[in-house]
Amino acid sequence: MKILFCKISAMKYYKGASQRDVPYNGGSYVNENGFGHEQYNFAPIQLDDDQWCCLGFVETKTTSKSKRNELHIEKISGCELLKKEDSVDGVLVVWCATTDLNETSIVGWYKDATVYRTYQNAEFDSGYNQEFNVLANKENCVLLPQGERHRHIWNAPTAKKRTFGFGQSMIWYATEENAANYIEKLAKQIAEYAGENWIDKSAEDTCNLT
Repeated sequence: MKILFCKISAMKYYKGASQRDVPYNGGSYVNENGFGHEQYNFAPIQLDDDQWCCLGFVETKTTSKSKRNELHIEKISGCELLKKEDSVDGVLVVWCATTDLNETSIVGWYKDATVYRTYQNAEFDSGYNQEFNVLANKENCVLLPQGERHRHIWNAPTAKKRTFGFGQSMIWYATEENAANYIEKLAKQIAEYAGENWIDKSAEDTCNLT
């Protein structure tokens, strides 16, 4: 299956950085600026065709000047022949973050997503420009409740603790042979998930509770 793991800064709602939802564990850019483009990864927007979508961002650093900020979609399982393509459809994108418990955990996912090789840009009437490299219909997006993310079943693997998983990069292509069982189990877990989805929940909702 086509699956991609992306590590982003940790937030509760991903509806924009605020005093009630401060991004953390997102690297030097987030530390210096107080936000990253992933701050809106689970804030659905309405596109021109009236379809509600999520614009996902993951940082793709590289030391190669000719391929700066390139997401190598040909490294995604099943996409080996797409070395010159600008995007690929039908990818399960699993969003992960380092939580306040210093664990790398899954925070949510996009099913049937389009993954772009380079950063795309969406301009809004407010003047804000949103960079993104993943796009998915809202109906295919799930943001796990914060408490759910701390459950052991949503732990994301790291190379330090296992023989596969995230290394220093924010991207894990999950192509290691010994990761197959983990991927199969996780895909089933995601397909069968019927719990709460925070896709429409924001920091303002918690402030309005009485």
